[in-house]
Amino acid sequence: MSIWFGLLIVLLYTGNISCDDGVLDIDYPSLSIHAPDDGDIILQAGNGLKDVYLNPGPGGSVFFENDDILRVIEVVKSLPPVWTKHAHMSFFGTFTGEQRINIKLDVTDPEGTYLHFMIISGDLPNGITLNNVTGHITGVVPDVEEIFKFTVRAIDEHGKYADATFKMESIVKDHCQTNPCINDGTCIDTKGWFNCSCKPGYGGPRCELSCASQALGVSDKNKIPDAQMSGYLTYSSYLESDGRYGASGYGWVGSNSNSWLQVDLGNVSAVYAVRNRGYRQNLGWNQGYRSSFYTTAYTLSVSIDGVLFLPVNDTNGGIHTFSSSWSDNFYSLPAPVDARFVRFHPKSYYSKPQFKVELYGCHYQ
Repeated sequence: MSIWFGLLIVLLYTGNISCDDGVLDIDYPSLSIHAPDDGDIILQAGNGLKDVYLNPGPGGSVFFENDDILRVIEVVKSLPPVWTKHAHMSFFGTFTGEQRINIKLDVTDPEGTYLHFMIISGDLPNGITLNNVTGHITGVVPDVEEIFKFTVRAIDEHGKYADATFKMESIVKDHCQTNPCINDGTCIDTKGWFNCSCKPGYGGPRCELSCASQALGVSDKNKIPDAQMSGYLTYSSYLESDGRYGASGYGWVGSNSNSWLQVDLGNVSAVYAVRNRGYRQNLGWNQGYRSSFYTTAYTLSVSIDGVLFLPVNDTNGGIHTFSSSWSDNFYSLPAPVDARFVRFHPKSYYSKPQFKVELYGCHYQ
């Protein structure tokens, strides 16, 4: 059956009706119109007829067969997002390796709804990410020479979307540009960093260390663990690990002149100088000393592999002898030597051969 809309409104309406301007207004919290089976509901407007308005109040809706009519109209009428200042292939930018970026995608929605984003083709560079909610592209640019292409889709709350394809270029950073090597070191640029080739006598990542005065860490068990201290013919219960410079007590004590104390530096290093201190217990005023152990002369031998050991020689080719005593003794080697393993050989001593040692030089990078 057909129901003429104006008549039906009057019949169903139980509230107030106002029509002094020629338009029927119904002010009611909710209005339901039903037709019997096989019936029709006809809303007419236009030529020769009055206008028909569907105008719910704030928060209201107009449903037809469980569909929100106003929402459907809103979606149909909505426009897709708009990328601003964007050509068919937009140049995202040229960036230097290790540069940190934080760029907001320049796109808006005509209806002002929230947008979300996704990469639909191509890939962002390693270390760069897209925030799907805020539209920010952030991260650290990889240190490579490459061009990246990717397409971003912006989607509004109605499901309307617009795509934009970008091109992003990364260039390799010149890590030597800031002249990081000092003391006349030569900078060598590498992928992601740099190396310094140091002149003789200097070491460290930037050639900042004077090898002749740089301790290699024997006195620090965090740098040279106990397992890297060893000895031969160690006397009684004395420990090789007590042979560190600065250790309390007697230090390392050997049995005789065939004994030796060995330090494993962990990697091949340039050794420039050596230090040793003996032990002498002072009993107080006018009582002298007792329990004194110290070496009065010793030699060194060095090795790269821990198998073949060669003596440290004088400049004339003979084996160099280092003088020592119960006090502090620091000596430069006749010439720097490359070594991972260094052995101290006592040649003469008071009571027993004894060492508390430190080595000076530079670790190779």
